[in-house]
Amino acid sequence: MDFKTMLQLPVIETSEILKILQEVADNERKREKPNMPKISFSNTDGTISGYFINYDADKGVVLIGNWYDNEADLQYVSFHSISCIMLQNVKDYVHLLSDGKIPFTPDPKDVPTQLQLKKEIKTAVLALQEALGNELTINYDAGENPSDTEKLYAKKAIQLLQETISTLAENKLAKEAFSENIATVNFQFTEANKVELNKQVLSISFNIEKGWKSVLRKTELQNEIEKNL
Repeated sequence: MDFKTMLQLPVIETSEILKILQEVADNERKREKPNMPKISFSNTDGTISGYFINYDADKGVVLIGNWYDNEADLQYVSFHSISCIMLQNVKDYVHLLSDGKIPFTPDPKDVPTQLQLKKEIKTAVLALQEALGNELTINYDAGENPSDTEKLYAKKAIQLLQETISTLAENKLAKEAFSENIATVNFQFTEANKVELNKQVLSISFNIEKGWKSVLRKTELQNEIEKNL
């Protein structure tokens, strides 16, 4: 990130910053070598620094830690006592802080191929067919020459669909309604979030205008699907 890019960043509430850091940390902890965000908190007792590990909004507590000589140094900080959050090493997730103005450029090694996406879809379909007890097809409308960002988001969308439909299938009535009314799920990326059902084909459009931040959350997507059943 250069100086001019930094000047485009908007003001974000500290509670929103913590949600963004949680998203980053959740992604990083899945990696073999996590690169967790480095942060500093200022409160009435001074400044506390370390790697962001976890945040619980309900408990109002942030867990940060350091690693010295193969030993953990953990600190549990009350969110309500925080007066300032300082971030370091933000280049990998500055797009999340920009509210969509700074484009997300994925690491090439994280970008799935079309073949890998087909495998992801097949895995999701098999899991969902077992959960639903019914046949199901999932299609990704990639358009012409999808970007690396779209390919990466397609992988995330497949995971989102699997998690959402699996949760829906846990409810007996919703499971029956889904199985009776939906045989195919098509998804694509457009300028608006949209869910429509037509002749057993559920068409889902994901808005990535502001990156993954503008995509429907799991509960929102579930609600939109249920409205169409």
